[in-house]
Amino acid sequence: MNRCRPLTTAVLALTLTTGTALAACGGGNEAGEKNDGGAVTSQETRPREDTPPPREDTTPPREETSPKPPPEPPPEPPPKRSPEPPPPNEPAPQGEREEREEEAESEPPAPPVTESRSTVVERIVDGDTIEVSGDGEILPRDSSLRVRLLAIDAPEEGTCYSDEATARLEQLLPVGSTVRIERDKDLKDRYDRYLLYVWNEKGEFVNESLARTGHAEAVLFEPNDKHWPTISQAGDAAELNDSGLWSACAPETDTPTPPDTPPPADTPPPPDTPPPADTPEPATPEGTYPPGPPPGPDLDCSDLPGPVMVGTDDPHRLDRDGDGIGCE
Repeated sequence: MNRCRPLTTAVLALTLTTGTALAACGGGNEAGEKNDGGAVTSQETRPREDTPPPREDTTPPREETSPKPPPEPPPEPPPKRSPEPPPPNEPAPQGEREEREEEAESEPPAPPVTESRSTVVERIVDGDTIEVSGDGEILPRDSSLRVRLLAIDAPEEGTCYSDEATARLEQLLPVGSTVRIERDKDLKDRYDRYLLYVWNEKGEFVNESLARTGHAEAVLFEPNDKHWPTISQAGDAAELNDSGLWSACAPETDTPTPPDTPPPADTPPPPDTPPPADTPEPATPEGTYPPGPPPGPDLDCSDLPGPVMVGTDDPHRLDRDGDGIGCE
């Protein structure tokens, strides 16, 4: 009697897979089966026809879970505060010291502070001459110097329109105001006056302004001609428009004298009428005054020590009454 226990479904499936017959009999071995006569017979393992097919996996497919949302970015760290400087007597930490050294190297050095002094108006001499204090650059510092405005010529003191020219210059350059000055090729003339272009506190070019309003005439004194085109154009416009001195000081037109009508031939001369005598010309006080300055940079009477002989040739227009003596 075969006492082998029935093979389970799992054993049969394993047998089919490996091709090896497994015996589950008590007291037997893996290679064969013991019969009643004690002989061991080998049996060829064959698949059973009635072996059921392997069961299909009926486990429902696992549902895919929705993807997890991306993790939120970590919060930004608070802005780094610049370290407070250590007390004056305590050294800064090593890290702070290096950061400060890097910042100091990246920033450009501050320009040195230098003292700047301006030219200040001290006095108005006439319509084209002033006195200023030096600025230490173009003019000597802390000195009262006489400045002649370049490329213009205002009426002399006591002549036509001189008071108006002086008053206009006082408006443009009030005493105590600061001015900007500029030199040309020649800084000084033979009379030790400084020759300059001047701008007032409002930025107005004073030389050009006096010529444009007719308070001075545009006159070129070579070689200083840097701003001559601007000043000469202003002077031409003033003359064309009869501005300032061009209308106030225009030469008067002399009324022509009618010709003498001779008396009739038969009219006797009036009794006791003396014969006409020639009127002598006034004697010129020769040698009384020194000779006037020669032609050159314009001079004013304030630049001379006293009256001078100018004769008929008066290049600086110093003779107010035409008697040959200037600056009387």
